[in-house]
Amino acid sequence: MGGRTGWAGLAVLSLAQVAELISEQEHGTGPRSGRLTLSPADEALLAELSRDGRAGYAELAAATGWSESTVKRRVEYLCATGVLYFDLDVVPDLLGYQVEAQLWMSVPPADLDATGRALAGHPEVAFAGATTGTTNLMATVVCRDDAEFYRYLTESLGALPAVRHIETAPILRTVKRAGAVLGI
Repeated sequence: MGGRTGWAGLAVLSLAQVAELISEQEHGTGPRSGRLTLSPADEALLAELSRDGRAGYAELAAATGWSESTVKRRVEYLCATGVLYFDLDVVPDLLGYQVEAQLWMSVPPADLDATGRALAGHPEVAFAGATTGTTNLMATVVCRDDAEFYRYLTESLGALPAVRHIETAPILRTVKRAGAVLGI
């Protein structure tokens, strides 16, 4: 989970703008020597960042026992190797997306991969995954309002011919997202 993935509906930067934000080092395919062994200080660094992803170099230096310059270099290295990445969890409601729903669909097994890939390409879909049980495809959908959600169900989702059955469950209240406990 994580990395440069996420809900396409929140794509507020152009591809050119994203490219400007990515350093040359981040284009690598992973750790340079194959497997990376984390030191106890690395573990402390990651623990501090998981507690507070906005921690500055001074806080990270205090947690690791390293100097701020060492922390900065290590964070850059861990990011460049793909071991560490920063992700942003945005509450859709704050951006004007008022409707969220979970969808459970039944698709013939032979059509599961193609239908899942098509579903994942819809900008309204924040998450899509294959499952087991009476339904075998699941998605989280985020829309601006009820009318947009209805259009999504009847037009975009309705255009996927292999979807045989769908159960829709609107999300009335979110208590926790990927990493943030939300005020209730």
